[in-house]
Amino acid sequence: MQSLLDSIEVSTSFFISLGAPGLLAVAFLEFFMLPIPPDLVLVPLAVANPEFALLYAAIATAGSVAAGLAGYTIGKKGGRPALDSRFTGKRIQQVESYFDRSGFATIAIGAFAPIPEGYEILSIASGVFDLDIRSYLLASVLGRGGRYFLEALLAVMLGEAARSLTEVEIYSIVGVVTLVVLVAYLLRNWWLPDLSASPPR
Repeated sequence: MQSLLDSIEVSTSFFISLGAPGLLAVAFLEFFMLPIPPDLVLVPLAVANPEFALLYAAIATAGSVAAGLAGYTIGKKGGRPALDSRFTGKRIQQVESYFDRSGFATIAIGAFAPIPEGYEILSIASGVFDLDIRSYLLASVLGRGGRYFLEALLAVMLGEAARSLTEVEIYSIVGVVTLVVLVAYLLRNWWLPDLSASPPR
């Protein structure tokens, strides 16, 4: 286990040394099970070059969404077997129930949340369940972009202190924000008036 962690640390340092191209590569390849999250490359780059922090966030978003689009295409062309061959039946059933309620919100929140394989299964499921491609891309950009821009801004605010943040700490911050967004989404009908209701006469 320690040798694996050491290998990941060395690989992460390598991608950081490549700068923006390394970040783009990690953001794309992570979708296909590369054990290096883009977050660990994005944050050090944003700390080292705060003037480019938002650009780095945009690059990470572009790479991740491009990979997600590949997953969407796999689901679209491969159908249900594309899901069955990669994920357990229980997880597929859960995702399907989420899509039945709101495919757009499922993608947006899932793309933002730091859930292992979460964005992968949701992207493939979007193709399988025939989610509109424009809705999929918009939700992906909002979710992935929201996460990476949040991390980039956090890196700029904390400065050198952000370098010491572990993957768990970064994900904990993102997780708290995800929880707040999720609760706000679930309570939206209570907070907002029914816009479709007729005004009183």
